[in-house]
Amino acid sequence: MSSDNRVLAVLLRRAQWLLGDLAFQVGRSGIDGVETEDVAAVLDEISSLLREKRSLAHAAEDRR
Repeated sequence: MSSDNRVLAVLLRRAQWLLGDLAFQVGRSGIDGVETEDVAAVLDEISSLLREKRSLAHAAEDRR
């Protein structure tokens, strides 16, 4: 597994954990601003990495 894939895998697992906790709290008592900021930051980072990987894949295809 490449370093980029490891980073993405770790971020996806972290997002899974944070989203699970957030879903539980929303159902129980609402949302805390700090926790939503943590979730948003991880999702932003995942989104950025996925876009970067897509761009690299398209660039590799264009070189073929």
